Amino acid sequence: MSWNHRVLWVEDDSGGGIYRIHEVYYAEDGRIEGWTAGPVEPLGESLSELREEIRYFLTALRRPVLEEVEEEGRCVLRPVEDSPEINEGHFFEVMDRASVALDYCYQFVGSHPVTRSNETLRALYDQAEDVLCRLYQEAAKLAFNEGDDRPEVSMG
Repeated sequence: MSWNHRVLWVEDDSGGGIYRIHEVYYAEDGRIEGWTAGPVEPLGESLSELREEIRYFLTALRRPVLEEVEEEGRCVLRPVEDSPEINEGHFFEVMDRASVALDYCYQFVGSHPVTRSNETLRALYDQAEDVLCRLYQEAAKLAFNEGDDRPEVSMG
């Protein structure tokens, strides 16, 4: 069994809701087997442990939000249906973010003396940079209507 932190959307009594971080437990095949009844909080016996715990919380924010739903008489977790409408500006926004990520990647990793002096690290950095460049190029294709799998754009 494995586990990680996940964000759950929990409806409250007023009809609104709140986002909370829970521990979610998985079976060997990746199915969700259970989760904590209440939210968890970051704790650590040292600052470095606390920092690592907060990093796990931040990782949870990069995964799809889950919500409890009833299926066949039992409570299960399912991804929240959250599909924001895409507009023309979103394609250029992705290009811009990829460009910024490339700059930061070089500034904080690629230009570091350890990365530059170690052949293995340099090769891994070059691969990461290549992937970000491809991301930028694919976003540009979509921005200029050249991609076969371009998402539908909202005009409203």
